[in-house]
Amino acid sequence: MTGAKTAGGLKPVGLYREMYPNTHAELPALLDSTSDHQVEDQYLVVAYMKAGTPVFDVLGDVTDLLDPTKSIRSGPSLVSDGEWIWRVDSIHYVENYAVEVPAEFLHHVRSRNYRPNSDVDVADPRFDAAIAAYF
Repeated sequence: MTGAKTAGGLKPVGLYREMYPNTHAELPALLDSTSDHQVEDQYLVVAYMKAGTPVFDVLGDVTDLLDPTKSIRSGPSLVSDGEWIWRVDSIHYVENYAVEVPAEFLHHVRSRNYRPNSDVDVADPRFDAAIAAYF
């Protein structure tokens, strides 16, 4: 998973080039991000990601990139904790597959005791920049 800076200074996690056909070649490929084992505290990391603040809602479903028989409701929707940004389908991949999660993100989540900020200001211009970068 990527942990590089994106537009607006938010750090992306779980964004893959397959999510953005013909753009964002700088993102890692999902298949290259699979691992032999899941994160040890996977359940807590997933709960953290699910508890993030919705930033941009997309009503359409997307196909699971690793299992085309599955779809992910509102997969492209963006979620954040005010420092990191991810998609709903990113949560799905962490929850259901052994994918690499950046150590920097894991440290961040664990240092917050698995509780994302509850006061994320979605009017922050950084979110507009991230939306423009990924939509």
